[in-house]
Amino acid sequence: MRFLVAFYLVCLICWIVARILRLAMRRQVELLSIHTVFLGGFTIFQLTSSILGLAFSMYGDLEPADKVGTPVIFAFVATIFLILFEWSYKREWALLRRARTPGKGDWDGGAGGWIFLSIVLLAIGGFLKFVLMWIPLIGILASQAAAGVLAAAAASAAWAWSRNFRNPMLMAIAGIILLAAIAFVSYQSFGRRGVVGIPLAFAWGLYYGYWRGLPMGLLIRRVTIAAVAGLVLLSVYTATRREGGNYERQTLVDRLAAISQMRAEDFSAALTAVLSGQNSGPLSMWALETYGSAYPYNFLHQIKFFVAMPVPRNIWANKPYPLAKDMVHHGSIRNKGSGDVFNVGPGIIGHIAHDFPFIALPVYAIGIGLIVRFLDERVRWALHRPFVMIPIGCALGQTIAFSRGEAGLFMWNGMMALLGAWFAMRLSGRFAMMFGAMGQTDPTEPWDPLYWDPAWDEQPTSNDPAEDGVLAGPQT
Repeated sequence: MRFLVAFYLVCLICWIVARILRLAMRRQVELLSIHTVFLGGFTIFQLTSSILGLAFSMYGDLEPADKVGTPVIFAFVATIFLILFEWSYKREWALLRRARTPGKGDWDGGAGGWIFLSIVLLAIGGFLKFVLMWIPLIGILASQAAAGVLAAAAASAAWAWSRNFRNPMLMAIAGIILLAAIAFVSYQSFGRRGVVGIPLAFAWGLYYGYWRGLPMGLLIRRVTIAAVAGLVLLSVYTATRREGGNYERQTLVDRLAAISQMRAEDFSAALTAVLSGQNSGPLSMWALETYGSAYPYNFLHQIKFFVAMPVPRNIWANKPYPLAKDMVHHGSIRNKGSGDVFNVGPGIIGHIAHDFPFIALPVYAIGIGLIVRFLDERVRWALHRPFVMIPIGCALGQTIAFSRGEAGLFMWNGMMALLGAWFAMRLSGRFAMMFGAMGQTDPTEPWDPLYWDPAWDEQPTSNDPAEDGVLAGPQT
């Protein structure tokens, strides 16, 4: 039976891929969107991890006792979650009107102005990461905001490169800023979400600054190549990580040396670890058969955990604990990590199982669908406003990891990254205007993203036949 469930989950992945491509080819949803990134994370952390667990017994630290009934229940809950999520994403909520507000004046400039802006953002992110992070109480918030600011620096550099994509100088400068942002965000950090968020934000800026205008077939190929390259880089980064506290104190030189010493079997093991999604699928199965029987439900725990996030634990002793750590104790996992730092990825289905599934399933699926749709709608109605569109792409590392869990923590980190990027870009835009690097734009009405003329896919847009279709579509 478990092999049949694994095959069904493979079919579910095929449906997700077909759904993403269908929406993109109909111009209903951008190929690179919050919707796409979230479903990509759900695929890795809930579906492929479950497939590897069921087909190859790669369960990880905790495995379901019933390997027949529990996988069937997991597949059922995952299917209902996707159905409710897609229904909520497609529905015309009244709240979406707030995402379609008229455009206000921002700032804009040439490639040099955007490079200047990205350097300013890099400096702000470095200040938050290297200075304010060490101040009690506000240090954690500064570090969370720094991830978004540094991602905005990378996205702005990509936007500058998109102004003249064939310019090797712009490509080199954008690449240097990208590497600097990755180096900054990885300082004193063991997790991968911040590091993953930087190249994703870079891709976000490149997509909306240039790739979005490519013919759909070429666009799909480029996005696929970029996704595969990202998977390889993530596997390399995973192979250099070491459990425990030493990794946070490694310098960039130490990490580059670890990469140079990597063996083929190290990369293979790291790639398997990435595709296994830290065993979040099997952990969700364990949660499904454990909570409500061996341990009681905790009603909508992730909402309470999210609300309690900004309150320090030394002020609120009974502040809710993350499920990721509770599962370590409930599952009697021993000899992992150091001290109290080890945790597991419950998966979004695991959170639903723990948070009273009869209510948590519809609430979480519909709520997440609404949030994702709102963000995507804001992007689509602000394609002419990079100061609105770029910050929304600065929390993609949290978005893709959301299905791994801890969901409340990742929601909070994503919100802080988005807000940090938004405020930093507003400050940097004014700063760039003071130095003449950018000028202020006039308020404009948003372009209706639902309008698309099929002729745009075929008409030439330049006198150079080699570039026909490169800039097809409405220019923003």
